[in-house]
Amino acid sequence: MEADRIDSLLESYLHLLDEYTTLRSTLASLQGAMFQNIARANFSAERGVRYGQDFYDERMQATRRVTVDVTGENANVPAFSVVDQAASILEHCDTSEGKALEVEDAEQSGGSPASGGKSDPPKEQIEVDATETRPKKDSRRNPLRWFGLITPMPLRFAQGQAIQIVETVVPRLATINAEMLDIEIEVRRARKRRAKAETEAAKRKSTNAGRASPVQLEAP
Repeated sequence: MEADRIDSLLESYLHLLDEYTTLRSTLASLQGAMFQNIARANFSAERGVRYGQDFYDERMQATRRVTVDVTGENANVPAFSVVDQAASILEHCDTSEGKALEVEDAEQSGGSPASGGKSDPPKEQIEVDATETRPKKDSRRNPLRWFGLITPMPLRFAQGQAIQIVETVVPRLATINAEMLDIEIEVRRARKRRAKAETEAAKRKSTNAGRASPVQLEAP
């Protein structure tokens, strides 16, 4: 029944709307606290120092990337997430190094004669070389480093709140918004199908009523 389908969609929509409203409230609270902490840091800063866009330069780079997943249960609804670029690179390097070590171990245990009499490097040397080639996390990517070695705690709190906003709140808000838009489309389609079915049912009812009505003959 289309009516049950519409009721189920509207129920899901209300749950999403409640979560969306809660996240918007959380976002407003985090933004307010973040700007308050920045104001506290500027208030206690040394003379002539202001924590803001005046210190931004060409070192400003995005440390996180947005990923969009459309391979879920509903391909029409994208799922947004934010990943740390440096962490993803290190994870990829760890995976590549693990596969390389497995290949080296297999070659050593197999004793391939194609080596031409040359001895393979020991496993310890392979691990050291892999560690040396691994890209190290550059601490200079942390914007707090731009303001000196000693940064006030309010500024660190502001950074943590900004990270929470970017990594958790905003992606979930975008995902919920996409889900709500998809449900709105499904509700409109279901209502159209219900209206069409009701129209066809009314036509069939009128046709059957016309056929079942007795024919009245006039007296001579």
